[in-house]
Amino acid sequence: MKRYIGGLALTLTVLLTPAVFGASKEQLEMQRDIEQLQDQLRNLQSTVDQQMATIKTLVEQSVDAGNKNNSGLSVLSNNLTQAVKDALRPVAALTAKIDNANNDISDVRNAMADLNTQMNKIQQQLGDINNAIKVIQTPQAPPPPAPGGGDVPLQQGSGAARGGPPPSAKSIFDAAAGDYSRSNSDLAASEFSEFVRLYPDDPKAPEAQFYIGMVHYGQMKYDLAVMDFDEVLERYGESSRTPDAYFMKGKALKAAGQRDMAVTVWRALIKKYPHSDMADQAKDQITALGLRVTPGPARKK
Repeated sequence: MKRYIGGLALTLTVLLTPAVFGASKEQLEMQRDIEQLQDQLRNLQSTVDQQMATIKTLVEQSVDAGNKNNSGLSVLSNNLTQAVKDALRPVAALTAKIDNANNDISDVRNAMADLNTQMNKIQQQLGDINNAIKVIQTPQAPPPPAPGGGDVPLQQGSGAARGGPPPSAKSIFDAAAGDYSRSNSDLAASEFSEFVRLYPDDPKAPEAQFYIGMVHYGQMKYDLAVMDFDEVLERYGESSRTPDAYFMKGKALKAAGQRDMAVTVWRALIKKYPHSDMADQAKDQITALGLRVTPGPARKK
């Protein structure tokens, strides 16, 4: 633009140069108009230059503003990123605490399961102790007096084995009960067996047979114990030891690994003697196995 205006002024000057050599009035007026036009062109040039300078300044300001905006956006982005990190930090800590709490709850549940198992074992042991106490509560009688005075211990096979009369039922039973209470298990079992052999119809025969089963159970001869308790139930029918024989038969079956058969025996005990102490202990045994005391209804096929 500037070059165009300067060239136009130069051209007008060259064309009007002859006016210096005797120009006419019209030529002078034309020259004056041209000079005025040159002044206007110069003013226009000045105005254009000022406007270009203003535009340049505005452009520079726009560029600076854009740079500042970019810088502000970068700072804002960094601040936002840091704020998000700061906000997520407590969330991560809370998540870790929740995980730890879940682990603690799991440990507590496992500990409670172990405790329940131990409690069930303790209940079973208490039942065994209770049965043992009942057994040793049988009063011990002194041995029969010897012919020459004083007391002599009962010997198995005495009496009939030596050709004389056998010892009385009471003396044999009391001697066997005494040996049982003193943990002389083998001797007690032998004496109880002798009592059953010699006095099968005595009222205490079922009890003697029951003690034989208790000896074998204590010696962990569970198969023999099951047969001994069966003998009480099948040979002697109803007696004071019938509920005890049912319960201990179930215990022997369970100890021998026959859990289902044990539960069947205990349920029979509960059904036949629902108000006995042994029925209550049988219920505890079944519950400890995680089963119902009474079986549920059969499924329809």
